[in-house]
Amino acid sequence: MRILWLSTYPTSFKTKHGSLYHGEGWVVSLQEAIEKIVNIDLGIAFLFPVNENKTQNGKITYYPIIKKEKSNIQKLLYYWGGYKKNEVHYLSEVLDVIQDFKPDLIHIFGIESPFAFIVEHTDIPVVIHIQGILNPYSNAFYPQGMNRYTFLLKHFSKNEWLLRNGYNFAFDKMKVRSQREIQFFKNTKYFMGRTEWDFHISRFFSPHSEFFHVNEILRAPFYESSPWKIPKSDKFVFITTISETVYKGLDTVLKTAQLLKQFTGLNFEWRIAGVNGDSKYVRFFEKNKKIKGKEVNVTYMGVLNAEQLCASLQKAHIYVHPSYIDNSPNSLCEAQLVGLPVIGTYVGGVPSLISHNETGFLIPANAPHELAYRLQYLQKHPETMMRLGKNARETAIHRHSKDEIVKNVSSAYQQIINH
Repeated sequence: MRILWLSTYPTSFKTKHGSLYHGEGWVVSLQEAIEKIVNIDLGIAFLFPVNENKTQNGKITYYPIIKKEKSNIQKLLYYWGGYKKNEVHYLSEVLDVIQDFKPDLIHIFGIESPFAFIVEHTDIPVVIHIQGILNPYSNAFYPQGMNRYTFLLKHFSKNEWLLRNGYNFAFDKMKVRSQREIQFFKNTKYFMGRTEWDFHISRFFSPHSEFFHVNEILRAPFYESSPWKIPKSDKFVFITTISETVYKGLDTVLKTAQLLKQFTGLNFEWRIAGVNGDSKYVRFFEKNKKIKGKEVNVTYMGVLNAEQLCASLQKAHIYVHPSYIDNSPNSLCEAQLVGLPVIGTYVGGVPSLISHNETGFLIPANAPHELAYRLQYLQKHPETMMRLGKNARETAIHRHSKDEIVKNVSSAYQQIINH
């Protein structure tokens, strides 16, 4: 089988420039596993910031596609409304790759990918691996109590008022892309996903499509980690991984930490991986909620690599995922694989990852009082922490089995090609 991957990121492509991408995650892990399948030749096309030629490495053929950049004037016009009609396309580049590689099947990572348009321009079967889904994400974009005027009137910023490339731009662009996403759903016959949410949304927009359940291979350190044990510490430690996205729930973290500080005697620390304490993102939420992180025991750790994050999980007591919308966050899966007890919001695909009171706790989004109670409850019931962590690890080991995932991917490829 000749399989062509279309990915936004360069997977494990290395050149004299290095990979130029430090977020190597599950797609790289999947590639390493797929390479071992004898009957698959893999082509990988991806966006790259510098000009590079096609490269052959064993059974892998890399096709770097130089990312199209705009001038400052073009960017400004794009931010001020050009995004509504001037999306960047790579049609000719992808068609050239298809002509050269001659795949039996095309596998696109993310329906939000700039390559998803190819479903409308080829007769070769295409399967889209669902990652984020823009329509429900845009529906839950602004946290409770916030809207576009929050960023305009309560948080004066040149990014919102002058450049127009701030969070309101991100929301407006997402709404425009959501309309194209619906068309991509309608034109796509095959989907891969790993949650009931994936299946429900793909079947809603594309009722006659076929869905293949395929879980994700996580990063190596989390498989190799020893099972979590309750840390011997007088301080109770929570950990959360957040990106600088408004719907990831930093406001919920701050409100919950404030409640714990005001109404309990709990000696705790809440560690946030993924953001720096001096970032505009953090400063905005702390100003908006009138809650300083350092005053409610919140510590910002910045971006951590896999080894650092794995070590940090081992030193924590509970992992908290407070997002307003998400599919199957790998950060949550990694915490479960380590064996850490988890609490997550009942949104998107998260209920497919957490069985309530068996492999973790599910709470509503924006429920700081409920979250504060659950955290305090677990502190008082270490036996429940151990039970949830043990069950979560056993479930995650099965869910993220490399052999099982490779078997499912290979089977899906073969079924689609046979059709």
